[in-house]
Amino acid sequence: MSLVSNKNKRVFLYSNRKLLADTKVDIILSPEFYWLRVFDIPVKNNTQAKNVVATLFEDIVDNTSDLSYQVFKLEDGKYMCYAYSNKKIYEAIKNSGISTSLVNAVYFAQNECNEFKSFRVDGINFVYTDDDILVKLPKGVRDDEAINLDEKINSINLSSNKVDIKFYSNVLSTKYIYFIVAFLAIVSFFNIVKVFSYSSSASNIDEQITSIKKKSSLPSSSFQTKSILKKYKSKIDLELRKREVLSYILQDKKFNLNSILLEKDRLLLVFENEDKNKVEKYISKKYKISSINTKNVFLNVRIKLWIN
Repeated sequence: MSLVSNKNKRVFLYSNRKLLADTKVDIILSPEFYWLRVFDIPVKNNTQAKNVVATLFEDIVDNTSDLSYQVFKLEDGKYMCYAYSNKKIYEAIKNSGISTSLVNAVYFAQNECNEFKSFRVDGINFVYTDDDILVKLPKGVRDDEAINLDEKINSINLSSNKVDIKFYSNVLSTKYIYFIVAFLAIVSFFNIVKVFSYSSSASNIDEQITSIKKKSSLPSSSFQTKSILKKYKSKIDLELRKREVLSYILQDKKFNLNSILLEKDRLLLVFENEDKNKVEKYISKKYKISSINTKNVFLNVRIKLWIN
């Protein structure tokens, strides 16, 4: 098992290679993870070439529907085309021991290792053919002139041609994609039907509301309705506030409350035979006292219900 340390930020990945990493890494893929061909395609750019490249691999790959493709323009009308299994590469990275969160980028060895005519990794030999195509040699076949790539890998000037890899465990097949699209289309159809149904219902409701307003002599505009609601809301709020104050006063059974009177936005509480300081201290904990005075045995306390 090789350790990728802070001083070694690149690794060469082949099948079943075990690695450890404690920092971000760039992964260079062995040619066993992809198919490579150079095609003459009479189009102007990579995007146009990618639209037709799947059919060009059908004579060498049995099932092209589960593959991903990348193309790189070599010259006008000539493209280097890659076909690869996203799932296979993902599983190889996962099984190597490197966390996908530490993967900075992934590259094709074909593009990145061409400064070495041949090289080896852990005793496995790789060589560029006369057509400049990188291949993995069969086990047991050696090239004595091959360099040890692990010693040179950090000196490689990586290209901008990164592999478009998605880190998830399973790639949806075309059959399931069609199924999902069909399902979404059906759901969309029923949603459209519901929208029209709701629109019709909303129109009927509006007509019913208008009819009820006329029969009940209610204001026709929402502005007038809100004005009326606002008027009564202030009265309701005042009552709720009064109840809140009384609840607080009455919860302490030691006070002898004689009478209660509402004076606009103030509440007059009359206590009998009570200590002024105790009552004032208790009420002031929660409410603002407008005035407090004593008359004979009665203690008059006015509490302001609203604080502006």
